[in-house]
Amino acid sequence: MRPDDLQNFITVLEQAGELSRVRCSVDPELEVAAIINAVCKGQGRGQALLFENVKGYRLPLAANLFGSPTRLAMAFGVGDLSVLTKKFQTDLAATGSQDVHLALKKLVACAQYQAVYVDNAPCFAQDVTEYGLDTLPALKSWPGDGGRYLTLAQVFTSHPETGTDNCGMYRVQLVGRDRALLRCHPGSGGAEHLAAWHARGEAMPVAITLGGPPIMTWLAGVALPGGVTESCFAGYLCGRPLLMGRCQGSQLSVPAASEIVIEGRILPGEEGLEGPFGNHTGRYVPAAPAPVLRVERVRTREDAVYPCTLVGPPPMENIHLARMTESLLLPLLQFDHPWIHDLHMPPESIFHRAAMIAVATDCGLSLAEISMVLWESALLKNARLLVLLDSDAPLCDPNQVYWRLINTGEWPAPHRIDGSKVVLDARTPAGARSVTPLDEVATKVRQRWPEYGLNDMV
Repeated sequence: MRPDDLQNFITVLEQAGELSRVRCSVDPELEVAAIINAVCKGQGRGQALLFENVKGYRLPLAANLFGSPTRLAMAFGVGDLSVLTKKFQTDLAATGSQDVHLALKKLVACAQYQAVYVDNAPCFAQDVTEYGLDTLPALKSWPGDGGRYLTLAQVFTSHPETGTDNCGMYRVQLVGRDRALLRCHPGSGGAEHLAAWHARGEAMPVAITLGGPPIMTWLAGVALPGGVTESCFAGYLCGRPLLMGRCQGSQLSVPAASEIVIEGRILPGEEGLEGPFGNHTGRYVPAAPAPVLRVERVRTREDAVYPCTLVGPPPMENIHLARMTESLLLPLLQFDHPWIHDLHMPPESIFHRAAMIAVATDCGLSLAEISMVLWESALLKNARLLVLLDSDAPLCDPNQVYWRLINTGEWPAPHRIDGSKVVLDARTPAGARSVTPLDEVATKVRQRWPEYGLNDMV
């Protein structure tokens, strides 16, 4: 059964023995983050965590909920994540479309996947605007951080002219009871909407949610192709409509089952200094100007739980969320380009900086053409390093990848550099013969192995 909201997900995890409750008092400044970091690095059985007594706050804090393949599968209501990948591949093919964007739009356009709007959404049950952002036990995670951050925020915006909705996961620094700094990545849907509103000289309405359906938490961090909304894709993945509630101060809508809803506006030209922020690279992102969100309303569910994640050097919870992104977006890439046999994005590259790609021998494209296809995809557009390998290459084995890469043809012929991006071609050169034993000899050795008096064959 797929959990519909955060609290249901926590119950499912606890029943499965995947959750630990921390009942003693803990400090949200550095201490909670240090505990989460230790758990993500393998201590405390790597459990999901529920801090019931956060110093200075009423709300309990949940963390590392998605920190294992098992828990991520529970969030999606499946026994194994590969089930979703195979279903997605089958359903895309069944649309009959030849273009992947048309296929995806057709798939999620079905009536049974469209969001349904409800009155009296649970997420608006309690009005805590009087206390505002001071209600939230947001963490200061690292000593050099510029302040407290929301790290699992789902940021909802819409385009002022087209009305197109977007849900993204962006950095949010709290700077007061009714002020926050919102940093949308360049090229993101949120950044596009902000530019459009401010070009009209108008403030952009923003709604930030925490919690809600676990699938939406994952989707907020996924770059979906243009024209496909997160709510409709969530409906497809869930097999039923996402329940939404209309915001009180704007035209925006948010998942009705969210734990916390923050509403506000970003005025043109109003900025503050955001950061520094310790991130997945193991270094601090320097402080820089970011738009100011003027908070107008804060509402919560009854008995709300505050969810967060810790951003820092791997392994961290985001590895598992990113692996889900890799698994579900790969079929989109393969739909138009079946010569892509497989793909692996090492966790050390934080999943968006490098990829190993298995390419069919008869691909028929030049290195420049392959590079263009990969860098234009939603999955790999930000990758700094692409390594092309033969279709039989074990992509997850770093020793094999390095062996093939370092022993490829004449350097620098196999590589292409485009600005800060590099492609290395480690495929077997045309006409080269692989060194392998004869099949009949290998079979003979296996059959006679006991006669040799050696240890058991692995």
